[in-house]
Amino acid sequence: MRVTSPPGNRPLTAALYCLFAFLLLWEWLVPLDVYTDTGSTGIFVAFIALNFLLTYFRVTWLISVPLQLLFVMGVLRLMFYGKETVIGAASSFIGELAYNISLVPASSWIEMTAPFRTFLFFVLLWLLVYLLHYWIIIQKRILFFFVMTLIYITVLDTFTEYDASAAVIRVAAAGFVLLGMLNFDRLKGMEKLKLKKYTGLKWTMMLAVFIAASILAGVSAPKAAPQWEDPVPFLTSYGSLDEADGGSGMKRIGYGTNDRNLGGAFMQDDTPVFTATSERRHYWRVESKDIYTGKGWTARKGSIESKEKDRTGIRWSEEGTRTERLKAKIQIADQYRYNHVIYPLGFYEYVSGEADGLLVNPDTQLITPDGLPENEKIRNYEVRYDYPSYNLEVLKGVTDGGEVPAYLMNRYTQLPDELPQRVLDLAAGLTEGKENWYDKAKAIEAHLNSSDFTYNTQEVGTPAENQDYVDQFLFETMQGYCDNFSTSMTVLLRASGIPARWVKGYTEGEYRGFDSEGGGRTYEVTNNNAHSWVEVYFPGAGWVTFEPTKGFSNPYYFTENTDTETPAPAPETQPETETPERPQDNPSEPQNEASKQTFDWSTFSFGNPGFYILAGILAAAAAGIYATRKKWLAAWAVLRYKNRSDGEVFFLAYPALLKQLDRAGIRRREGETLREYAKNVDYSLSTRDMLHITSSYEKALYKRDDAKAEWDKVAELWENLIKRTSY
Repeated sequence: MRVTSPPGNRPLTAALYCLFAFLLLWEWLVPLDVYTDTGSTGIFVAFIALNFLLTYFRVTWLISVPLQLLFVMGVLRLMFYGKETVIGAASSFIGELAYNISLVPASSWIEMTAPFRTFLFFVLLWLLVYLLHYWIIIQKRILFFFVMTLIYITVLDTFTEYDASAAVIRVAAAGFVLLGMLNFDRLKGMEKLKLKKYTGLKWTMMLAVFIAASILAGVSAPKAAPQWEDPVPFLTSYGSLDEADGGSGMKRIGYGTNDRNLGGAFMQDDTPVFTATSERRHYWRVESKDIYTGKGWTARKGSIESKEKDRTGIRWSEEGTRTERLKAKIQIADQYRYNHVIYPLGFYEYVSGEADGLLVNPDTQLITPDGLPENEKIRNYEVRYDYPSYNLEVLKGVTDGGEVPAYLMNRYTQLPDELPQRVLDLAAGLTEGKENWYDKAKAIEAHLNSSDFTYNTQEVGTPAENQDYVDQFLFETMQGYCDNFSTSMTVLLRASGIPARWVKGYTEGEYRGFDSEGGGRTYEVTNNNAHSWVEVYFPGAGWVTFEPTKGFSNPYYFTENTDTETPAPAPETQPETETPERPQDNPSEPQNEASKQTFDWSTFSFGNPGFYILAGILAAAAAGIYATRKKWLAAWAVLRYKNRSDGEVFFLAYPALLKQLDRAGIRRREGETLREYAKNVDYSLSTRDMLHITSSYEKALYKRDDAKAEWDKVAELWENLIKRTSY
């Protein structure tokens, strides 16, 4: 194959153009290792290098396209299809195309499979190489791409952890070289200049000296200090409304005290709130509110009670709920402006040297520290709490409010007189035929989790002056975020005569690793984790958490185990007893035949009744073992893998989970990828845990050195999913 170059360009010049264009495009890929979890940028760099080589040598598309596809399929096989051949990987990928293409019109990028998203990224890189070749070789212009590259890396340097100090120098050098050389070529073409032999070389050398001097001067020159130490909080808060205004325009996500007017879009905000080390995954409460106004929530004014640090005075669970005594350590971020205790459900004791006691509002469960120095806020503390496990038999045994105290029933079934009739009718329709409160609550929860509703943070309606917030969401917009879903479920429950309250706080946060000293897992909670959910009162059980927001899963689990008593442990040693000597047989004394009956194995045969009795017992035992296999096999899997921390545990625990799901009736279809199967599991169980576990498993599978870290991230999700499918 002969090396050629486009008309008007010498091979060396065209090679320099391709080299510097490659360097500019490379700078777009370098930051991916820092602010994403791609971990494979070298493969993409190799791909754009291959494309520039094919472009430089002007290889015909009959050769270049198969080479590019072969490269892409090889990468997809390496990353996602394990030991399959390239042809097998291509066949598997083609089988996924129909599903992924159907998601493109809806822009459901997250739902697409990882191989397809990676393929789209390769296509994007190929298009960029083609456009750069056209701009440089044909149009002889690069200014736009050069400026966009500078903007890209400076924005990342400002708003992410990526340090672009060296990247700015590299981009400036490559960009100015291209600008100078392309400008020189344009001048030659426009003026039709006939240059001497070394004129181009002299021009290039002078350009290099000029660029080097400029960069050296820029690096050496003194620089002014930044105007803002961190511009992110200023820019993210720009344009947001003060919460005292009660406005409903574009707001920043996070906890606020004013919930009178819900609705409207919000901006994401990853400002840290606190870091927690806990033994369980659960939500973090701040307060609840009890009065629904038709536009939002308010709380009746109650008296603040002064409590000791180990006595909150709030009763969360009753005798029908099994609890586990746990503790969590919390470190509040410096930028958090509120001074209240953030705690789990079941909180009963506050441990900290910063405060003397607690101020508790029993009506809203808002708890603040007492006895702090003036203008001081809490920073580090420990909370102790009773983690609940709800008994389904107790919950399903509640059919009416006869055992609910009157004050509690009146307070938590409050609804405005102006509530539209169709909301009441919907509540009646959803709960029709349900005999107990739990089934009614689950019916309402399932309705809000149905395909009729969409989770959305941007296109969220705000009710008009004479419009009800819940009515608008349920019958008109049908899209929103946690406030829409949780408020709607609370109102529908109250319309069904079931006491419920609206709770706000934070989700569990992002997992950051295992704390070897504290014996728990560390989670980072930001403003993006602000959330609201529902708590329902069941007499005999207490306050029970429900999660109606689409895409979120309830962190607490329910069990059908009715044994709430823990059996006493057997003594470690048993006292030795003397075995009496067997008296000698005395043939002269009559003996009771019953007293000397023993089992004669010689008489045990198919015709002996004892055979059928024993066979029946064994068959019944086998049937019982088989019927309860979901429970004991799940318990055995948890016992085997839960406390292991070696690098191989993930590759044993994940197949065990697949078998447990199969036993639970959620079977993997032939040819179905793990990602597709995970989505089916999450859809069946109304959760997102299986997709998270599968994503970590795939990372561990192809990067074996990270298997332990990936297991630590999802071990608790794995355990919860195993237990959830055991009943």
